[in-house]
Amino acid sequence: MMTRGATYSSSSFGVRSVLHASFALGSLALLPTLSACDGDAQLFTGGSGGAATTNPTTSAGGTGGSAGSTGGTSPAGGGGMGGMAGAPPTWPQACSDLYDQDLLPTFELTFSPTDLSGLQGDCQSGSQNYRPATLTYGSETVDVMVRLKGNWSWDCGKMQFVVSFNEIDPNARFHGLRKMVFDAPWYDRTFLHERVAFPFFKKRGLPYSCVNNAKIMLNGQYLGVYANLERLDKEYLQRNFEEADGNLYQGGVELKTNEDIGDTSDLAALQAAGTVAELEQLIDMNQAMSEWASEAMLPAMDNYWAGVEINYYLYHHPSRGFLYLPYDMDIAFGDPAYPDGSLIWPDALYSDPILYEHPGWKKEDLMKKVLSDPKWCDAFVAELTLAREAYSPSEMSAQIDTWSSQIAAAVSQDTHKQFSTQAHQQAVNDLKAFFSARAAVVDQWLAQGNHCPASF
Repeated sequence: MMTRGATYSSSSFGVRSVLHASFALGSLALLPTLSACDGDAQLFTGGSGGAATTNPTTSAGGTGGSAGSTGGTSPAGGGGMGGMAGAPPTWPQACSDLYDQDLLPTFELTFSPTDLSGLQGDCQSGSQNYRPATLTYGSETVDVMVRLKGNWSWDCGKMQFVVSFNEIDPNARFHGLRKMVFDAPWYDRTFLHERVAFPFFKKRGLPYSCVNNAKIMLNGQYLGVYANLERLDKEYLQRNFEEADGNLYQGGVELKTNEDIGDTSDLAALQAAGTVAELEQLIDMNQAMSEWASEAMLPAMDNYWAGVEINYYLYHHPSRGFLYLPYDMDIAFGDPAYPDGSLIWPDALYSDPILYEHPGWKKEDLMKKVLSDPKWCDAFVAELTLAREAYSPSEMSAQIDTWSSQIAAAVSQDTHKQFSTQAHQQAVNDLKAFFSARAAVVDQWLAQGNHCPASF
């Protein structure tokens, strides 16, 4: 057992104290401007993407690839799944059993009175400090370190957590995981945004996080329903890639693997690239088009496609170059989350797949440069077409029906949620309606044509 009372500071804390101050002052108007596998393609049976080639109209990854097709294995390689006919899927590997879709697991966090008081103080001050606790799951109880999470989702009435199994012992794992994330932002009244969004990336043969829902207990008291989400870390890379030893960058800047070596010259080269031709030598461009287009289809209003530079990861794949990894999808599809029911992003439904940008962050210069190039803009539109084919309102609505029924009783009993059970039910219905409406908007956009090259 670890020594009680120890406090470990997280280096990832950035703007949260400012956000907490804004929340305390009731500055809701400021909040929207502030804010969170693809396998090694050659090893899959069947494809959701074509072979690597320099022609973006034929190399774009998507659904419907034939058995025996090969995905890209070079920095310019494709982003979809391919493989040898008859070979069993090797990557991505299966999710941990803790993310079983048929389960609504219960996890209990237990802190000493001193550490619980410290955690509550962290929430009031907007701090992220790792504090000792135990996590109990069924008959298993393990020592963990726990810190709070969230940016403008920060809420002391229903705290959110990152649970670390390896903070003290770097080799410690729990059901194959080094960390778990319990997410319950006040603006996702469905509890299901991430649970619907990440399978869409999986369907497209792209990187994705494992996720289901869970019930969280805190020192014997029921805290409520959460999204139980896989953390992007070394285990995530090992689950999704045969070559998992490259550098992983949170927000495209903060090194999260190979920290002991600390060689970020690859990122420096990417940041120094001034032309599309130079970017083509560094980025798996087909994978980037596929990932960006998938975000645009949803749409992912608080993510890289929209210009939110903190809500994505970059992985420098040793053979393929930089890959874009989706992250923090709790505002995918938009959401009616303010107390008066008004939309955080009223333009979510009609957001332009190329030109939309988050009003507080603005489009990334790299993306604007690439989509201003006729070849890659056409590739993006081709990928959006494939993303639209994969975007099934009926399939996603059926997922919503299954999962909302699974969590219904737990939601009703959740007295810490920041909205009523009736509001939750309405949000579920609204989300199902959104799927069909968004599909129609993108259909119309694609039919109009003449979107390339993009002009920003």
